[in-house]
Amino acid sequence: MNNIDKEEILKGSKWVRFFFMVVYAFAINFVISISIGLAFVQFLFYLFTSKPNSSISTFNDYLLEFLSDTLAFLLFSTEDKPFPFKPEISDDTEEDKESEIIDAVVEPEVDQSEDQVNETEEKETKD
Repeated sequence: MNNIDKEEILKGSKWVRFFFMVVYAFAINFVISISIGLAFVQFLFYLFTSKPNSSISTFNDYLLEFLSDTLAFLLFSTEDKPFPFKPEISDDTEEDKESEIIDAVVEPEVDQSEDQVNETEEKETKD
């Protein structure tokens, strides 16, 4: 084993990633167990009320996002760590972007030079 291989193997950043991969592997296992339980509870709500519980549905959306981000990290699709290290994107920024879009009615512009030409022609014909 030469020096280059030793340096690559002993890089701290690689071992830190390995540590996070182990932690997130356990976390994803726990989240899947919770998700199966929530699916059963959600079915009970559906069975008795004919509609799913909105609070559980909202929580499920967060679990799905966590699962997606975690799998992407574990499978080396991204270097970004999932929750709680993922930067939070607030709903306010999305609302701000939507509020910047303004519906407007655009009226066609009248070319001033044509009006002036027409007025001049009318005056010339009167004279």
